[in-house]
Amino acid sequence: MKAILRTRIYEEEQKSHFEFPVGRAETKSDCGNYKFSFKLVKSQGKSTYAPVLEWIAERRPPAGLELLTFEWELPSHGIKEGKIFRHGYQSWSLSAAENLEDADVSPKLGFLQFSQENIYSEHAGEEGNWISEAYVILLPKNEDSKYFVGAISKGEEGVKFKILTSPSSKKTADPFFNGDIRVVYDFFRFEDFKGNKLPLTQIRVSKFTGDEAIFIKNYFAELAKNLKVKLPETQVPTGWCSWYHYYTKISEKIILQNLKELRSKNLGLKVFQIDDGYQAEIGDWLETNDRFPGGMGLLAEAIRSEKLMPGIWLAPFLVRKKSKFFQKFPEAVLKDRDGNPVPALWNPNWGMDYTYSLDVTHPASKEFLATVFKTIVKEYGYKYLKLDFLYSALLPGWTYDRSVSPHTRYADAIKFIRKVVGKDIFILGCGAPMLPSIGLFDAMRISCDVAPFWYREKSRILVKDRNGLCTERALINDITRASMHRTLWLNDPDCLLVRKKKNSMTEAQTKIMASIMSVSGGMLFVSDDLSLVNEDRLELLQKSLTLQSKCRGKTPLPVGLGTEFFPSALYNPSGYLGIWNPSDEKKEISLSLFFPWDKKNSIDYWTGKKPDSLEIDSRKKILKIEMEPWSTVVLYSGKQS
Repeated sequence: MKAILRTRIYEEEQKSHFEFPVGRAETKSDCGNYKFSFKLVKSQGKSTYAPVLEWIAERRPPAGLELLTFEWELPSHGIKEGKIFRHGYQSWSLSAAENLEDADVSPKLGFLQFSQENIYSEHAGEEGNWISEAYVILLPKNEDSKYFVGAISKGEEGVKFKILTSPSSKKTADPFFNGDIRVVYDFFRFEDFKGNKLPLTQIRVSKFTGDEAIFIKNYFAELAKNLKVKLPETQVPTGWCSWYHYYTKISEKIILQNLKELRSKNLGLKVFQIDDGYQAEIGDWLETNDRFPGGMGLLAEAIRSEKLMPGIWLAPFLVRKKSKFFQKFPEAVLKDRDGNPVPALWNPNWGMDYTYSLDVTHPASKEFLATVFKTIVKEYGYKYLKLDFLYSALLPGWTYDRSVSPHTRYADAIKFIRKVVGKDIFILGCGAPMLPSIGLFDAMRISCDVAPFWYREKSRILVKDRNGLCTERALINDITRASMHRTLWLNDPDCLLVRKKKNSMTEAQTKIMASIMSVSGGMLFVSDDLSLVNEDRLELLQKSLTLQSKCRGKTPLPVGLGTEFFPSALYNPSGYLGIWNPSDEKKEISLSLFFPWDKKNSIDYWTGKKPDSLEIDSRKKILKIEMEPWSTVVLYSGKQS
């Protein structure tokens, strides 16, 4: 067992190496400055490591000591062939099962890497060399035990795992190491080792049998317990959002028209959320553009008058150069070591230049955030906040307070916002790193953006953008992260699009989208101009909302989590099983019933009939069904609960 600590003293980088003697749980670094130790607790096939890094040299740590990363070998997984379930870093990062022998390739364009994935991770892009964030599952080709490793607590550092499955990848990754899996802690902060000891995030290693979906649901539940997650007492929200029909081209008139339309449709939605497009500039959240002459307080009042909860979108940590904040407080914008603003996003909707981030540790930024949120919540009356592009608070930079890690400054910023707005305001995180966000939000976006098309655009494929916004990739995450719902937070699978106009998705694709989102039990928002929605699509929306209301109280289980890139089914313990075939070929789908299910659960929710090809063998616990291309069924008993 070996480890490497990477540090920097101003511009000079250093490596300190650790090698554990056989049977020992502590060792000193070759430089003599550090000791690394761990406590190991074994129980029911699970090994939990509680590691500690210490400064042991007689002299004090040198001024300017910056901890970068700590990489530590874990017990070998020993799997050569099979599948890897690789978990993505943030809301929009793809989380899916892939072949172990494939390459882990992140987007080729830099701005896509830092806006969709972990900027502190470098994906080798070679076969058999993987990085998975927060946790990973390895599934062998044969019937051997599956291998899991994941964070079981939350520290001040980022946590990811390097998985190596080919001899060539082991050689190029780092010749010092012998093993095939490592945990990597991302510090990227200055450290003077007050008290000498630095406890690190605890790690769980486990080999298990049985379905990986049940295992991962139990893992989320244990993680939530360890991190003292408290779910909101409010009902899982349903609502309307302006984004996916109008994007930034909204106005006061458009918002009021849709509010009126929503009243006439009587869909029973609870939240009316105004998205991007109202602000004068990114960063100037309290100033509206000329399309909103009455201001946002007026619209909140209009929404409340319809007995709906007013919701609003903002990207609290982003600023553009034209914003008043950037002009007035340039010292509070995140900068690199040379004093240049750190790019946080390139979004052509806002202009062809970069958007930047606040230094969230700076007093001027904190005062700015306090003013913005006090005004929006306490003066305007918005009770539902969608906070977007939150990864920007963790970007590397020369911050005002350099003693805290990027992950700590992010968590502190969210806690600060919560303190300002109060515990009764519903906060949805989006574009947010998953592990550091646990326990901070009422709800979390778990996928990339949906789109009025199914597959990634050609330009996204060309630049190897695996996270590229499209409905297909969004739904994959909605399934693979489904068990986060009601364990870590309430899930937001993004908006349902049911319209025919301005939508290149087929009716069958739309129905698959509706099935997955509804059976998941997460939030369900529609984002269409409802005046343009046909009666048949309006009926689909109403049935989707009804199905969601049946499923929202339970935590679902994905079927095919570790074996299928697009898992073919999702089980909700309220008594619903969604099955789909998102392909151009007819398929016979065979499901292992690792969850309670019997023959009476054979009616399709959408048609009210039993599918002709459905076979359920309760004794062998196998369900088989022939699925036409782009078809979906949602099975249940036929009884209304």
